[in-house]
Amino acid sequence: MNSYEFAYYGARLNALNETISSWCARRDCVLETTALLQGARLRISGPDETVREAIRTVRLWIRNTN
Repeated sequence: MNSYEFAYYGARLNALNETISSWCARRDCVLETTALLQGARLRISGPDETVREAIRTVRLWIRNTN
């Protein structure tokens, strides 16, 4: 698995985006954000282990952001 893509419709999208961007900057991954009519689609791409870690970590951030 070299990418993780998900849609986010919750509050504080900018804060979540900044948190993920900062996290990716310290690892070998890239965050792509696509605006939707409501919310955004985010995609994290990188090495397999980094993407797996991102999946676990992003779920926690989303719970804590809302």
